[in-house]
Amino acid sequence: MRLRGTAFLALWNGVAPEALGAYEDWHSREHVPERLTVPGILAAWRYRDADPAKHDFFTLYDLADVAVLEGVPYQRLVSQPTPASLAMRPKLTGLTRIVCRLDASEPGPDGRFLAPHVIGPEAPIAAPPPGVRLHRGTIDVQAAGHPLSRTKPAPGRVVMAEADSEHAATAVVYGDRTGGRVFALIEAFIAGATA
Repeated sequence: MRLRGTAFLALWNGVAPEALGAYEDWHSREHVPERLTVPGILAAWRYRDADPAKHDFFTLYDLADVAVLEGVPYQRLVSQPTPASLAMRPKLTGLTRIVCRLDASEPGPDGRFLAPHVIGPEAPIAAPPPGVRLHRGTIDVQAAGHPLSRTKPAPGRVVMAEADSEHAATAVVYGDRTGGRVFALIEAFIAGATA
């Protein structure tokens, strides 16, 4: 992925198993495309947990800047959801929404897997091996919230390792620890592009 803006919005969520098909259709055909109509939302990537037994997702939005989320066009979408969005909200589980100011999006290959991880503000970040691309951002704790977000994020950073293998992506952000989350790319969206 290529982040072109100065900020990003990272979202982790699960979905109730009985709503999985409806979620996939809604998120891919309505929700993400609707977000890309907002000036300043430049692109989006949808991921699903690489473990097919899990119904967990990660969505990344490339933002021109953090102010995009405070603007009228975005706030209108949040405060006036479509009927399908209203119906889906109770089906979402474990929602975590974090807005970051982009620190770096290092050159490297686009990958099929992404390992996003939230770390403390002073935590070290390992240098990526060849074939792994790192994207890093500082959490903006003052950024505009969302009605589904239950808590404000703590100060820290989001590190995302992108690679063509699950192991390469997770090794950079999780090292030898087990339990690291890795997500497989479902699809990418670019604002203004048509299918």
